[in-house]
Amino acid sequence: MKRIYMDYASTTPLDPRVGKVMEPFFTKSFGNPSSIHAEGVVAKKALDNARTNVARCLEAHADEIVFTSGGTEANNLAIFGVVNFFTRSDLVKPHIVTTNIEHSSVLEPLKELERKGRAEVTYVPVEENGIVKAENILSAIHPNTVLISVQYANNEIGTIQPIRKIGQLLSSVKGQRSKVKGREKVYPLFHVDACQAPLYLRCLVNALGVDLLTLDAHKIYGPKGVGALYVRRGTPLSPILLGGGQERGLRSTTENIPAIVGFAEALRIATTEREKESLRIGKLRDQLHSDILQNVGMTKVIFNGDIKERLPNNLNISFFGVDTEFLTLRLDAEGIAVSTKSSCLKDEKESYVVSALGGTKERARCSLRFTLGRFTTKKEIERCARVLSTLLRQA
Repeated sequence: MKRIYMDYASTTPLDPRVGKVMEPFFTKSFGNPSSIHAEGVVAKKALDNARTNVARCLEAHADEIVFTSGGTEANNLAIFGVVNFFTRSDLVKPHIVTTNIEHSSVLEPLKELERKGRAEVTYVPVEENGIVKAENILSAIHPNTVLISVQYANNEIGTIQPIRKIGQLLSSVKGQRSKVKGREKVYPLFHVDACQAPLYLRCLVNALGVDLLTLDAHKIYGPKGVGALYVRRGTPLSPILLGGGQERGLRSTTENIPAIVGFAEALRIATTEREKESLRIGKLRDQLHSDILQNVGMTKVIFNGDIKERLPNNLNISFFGVDTEFLTLRLDAEGIAVSTKSSCLKDEKESYVVSALGGTKERARCSLRFTLGRFTTKKEIERCARVLSTLLRQA
């Protein structure tokens, strides 16, 4: 029987349309974009076109797009790049504001900075619904705050943060600081990890009020190993990779042209199909939710994350009294792929994201995440609900 994939938040398959535009750059147009011969010129043109297309989807300038190896590197560049810049100045120890449910590629760099005594970090807790209050983010700002980093949409529970409101409130803070001479007028900088967002949310950088924004191709049906960091013009940022000076000196290495071309096409498709696909997937997600609740039997369940302010493809439920890791393996044996938490947390026994919502430790240990995608069908939803119901009765 054909397998059912419901772990699209972890990674997405390559869209055939994306693979088609990538193919020529593996064999025919394989030049180095830094070379001045004909092959290099062809590669450079493809790179420039991809950069322009990505920028267009964000309503940004092409020179504000820095291609990276993925979301993790982009998040690291945003965090270390800002701290490195200000550390070299005469500013006191930099301070950063974030939330307690950020992706590990944000939290781990911040913890490393704390361990080395290079920065102070405030972790603002989210509310019980998994959403942080914009006012709480702003109230955490110190005189030495150089960066605010908030994830647009959470990869585990799918909650959507009030990025636009944070950006609006932050603009007033910057307005006050701009009256003070010196570097203060440029910070706090606002970084948003938007890796999970483009398929379902508009990522228009000016409307959101962000200075830095992270994207990852393999979350949007593009290739693995490529992403981007939007860097607003004038944003102070130091590179973390040194070498040939590619990507305006912010990310030295020969650009991965096939992957970058694929990334740009994947983002274009996501932007074009966003509204229609969000409605389709939202209906399937709601059906799965309803079917599960009707067939869970005596199992106590809790829906994790806000009901409305969440990605339309995300369903995260805690099944009390159930070993959901074993349940995941049993579902896998039945041909259904789901997950218990972020795929980046292999060694963790429970979800720190669900734990941040409150309740007992069991709630975080027994959570199950279903994330639907472009190739999910109604029949797959129905079969998943039936199989899950059977396994829960046997648990």
